[in-house]
Parts: sequence; structure tokens; C-alpha cells
Amino acid sequence: MNQDLKFLLLNISTWVVWFFVIGYLVNLIPAQRLANDTFLTKLNDFEKDGKWYRKYLKINKWKDHLPELGGVFKQGFAKRNIDQSNQKQIQDFIVATRRAEIAHWLMTAGWIITIAFNPWWAIILNIIFAHVVNFPCLIVQRYNRARLLKIA
Repeated sequence: MNQDLKFLLLNISTWVVWFFVIGYLVNLIPAQRLANDTFLTKLNDFEKDGKWYRKYLKINKWKDHLPELGGVFKQGFAKRNIDQSNQKQIQDFIVATRRAEIAHWLMTAGWIITIAFNPWWAIILNIIFAHVVNFPCLIVQRYNRARLLKIA
């Protein structure tokens, strides 16, 4: 196997393992610990009703094209078919948005691992990759929580 292919496979496998480990560990956080926002998940005033995301980021046009992996782990929460009149489901969904947001912040930080085996230009590519892959998911979590808190 040539060196470039080994290098590429090392980076890909690092990300796959990192995403899986973070997803698994964040899934272990008890729901009661996610009942309220923290400094990391607290919504800003401009986010409160989700209108900013619709107006400026056109989130309604692209959010449903992102993968939904909430039901992958045992304690996960699949969100596609939520009943908006069911308060328990709304609260579970709000908790799930906090869990997913924490997961995506931690997943974004995965580029730090790549410092150990990459040249500077590959580290920059990994930083870009981490943000491009995770920021749309972070935005959707914050948007969904803003809408759900308004409903709740």
C-alpha cells in the first residue's frame, strides 16, 4: 500500500473512531444532567424563536438533508416523527438537542488528535473538515431547541 493511501486511511479511521467514541460517551450522560442549558448550550437572544436561522441561514431548505443518527445508540432519541402535542416527547427532544450539541462540539475538537501524525497542511485540512462536518449539525440542534422551547 502506498504511503499516501496509508496517510489518508489513518486520517479517515481516526475521525470514524473519534466520532463513534464521542457519540457513545455523550449518550451515557444522564438525561437529568441535560435538563437545563449550560454555558455551552445556552441560546442567545437572537436565536430564541429560530427566526434568525430561517431568515439568514435558510435552515428549512437544508436541515432535513443532514443525517439523523439520534437513534443509533441504545439511549438515543430518533427525532424524525415527533408528535408536537406530546409534552414528554418535546422535553425528550430538547434534551436530545443538548446531547447532540455537546457531541458535535466535542467531535469538532477531534482535529487536535491529528496533530500527532499530520504535517501542518493536513492539520489545517482536518480543522476545516471538523467544522464543515459538525457546524451544520450544531446549527440544527440550536434551531430545533429554540423552536421546541417556544412550544414547551
